[in-house]
Amino acid sequence: MNSPRSLLIASTFALVAVSAAQADPAGSYKLAIGANASCPITLAADGPATYAADCEQGGHVAKWSAKYNGVELQTASGETVAILKGKDGAYAGTRVADGRALKLSADSSAVASTH
Repeated sequence: MNSPRSLLIASTFALVAVSAAQADPAGSYKLAIGANASCPITLAADGPATYAADCEQGGHVAKWSAKYNGVELQTASGETVAILKGKDGAYAGTRVADGRALKLSADSSAVASTH
């Protein structure tokens, strides 16, 4: 039953799914784990994640990858640190190892310095 109406409905669902995908999350953020103060972290466009050397809460984050509804943070060996869901330019979730809250918020100082 491949009627034009069925094809139109399927195409509409596909278009909605594509448009619902998050924008590229690469950029500068503040990383906070639990109630700790946040520290700067950068998600480079090609996958690496770097943070300040004195950031104890980096959680061994070395890589990231975009997911349909957010971002996955990983260790250098590829183990998942956290899967974060995106909302309004920030990403939040829990750390896999211990369930602590983790949040990436846009680093407004980095944005302001580039304009």
